[in-house]
Amino acid sequence: MGPFYCPADSTVYIDLSFYDEMRNKLGAGGDFAQGYVIAHEVGHHVQKLLGIESKVRQLQQNASQAEANRLSVKMELQADCFAGVWGYNMQKQDYMETGDLQEALNAAEAIGDDRLQQQSQGRVVPDSFTHGTSQQRYTWFKRGFDSGDPAQCNTFGNAL
Repeated sequence: MGPFYCPADSTVYIDLSFYDEMRNKLGAGGDFAQGYVIAHEVGHHVQKLLGIESKVRQLQQNASQAEANRLSVKMELQADCFAGVWGYNMQKQDYMETGDLQEALNAAEAIGDDRLQQQSQGRVVPDSFTHGTSQQRYTWFKRGFDSGDPAQCNTFGNAL
């Protein structure tokens, strides 16, 4: 199982073998790629603190499966954007090395639903996406990284 955030106990769980899988199977290794994964999961904690997570779960209860999945994608992309804001701050504090940004972007692309489905099933089923496409994940991480502003991470528009 990959990394996940548990809102019930406010804990990020990381299966370290996921990093081996990212590097060996998905071609997305590197310390900053690992940092992106952790920052993404911490982004879910931020969503909990802001009340976003509970609002989304409430909306999902009465939604069709396809709509519930779309809401999940929006939540995941927002967490990617929050991870980008973390990256911006790492750069601002001069913690980044040459190639770090590309590591994070490669990781974001590597774990897009479209790429993972194509690799595992040989086909892509957009209505079943729960995390977003490779391009969406790349774009939202980059948006957070370029702006450094969590307010730029509103993937929901006025839906919440």
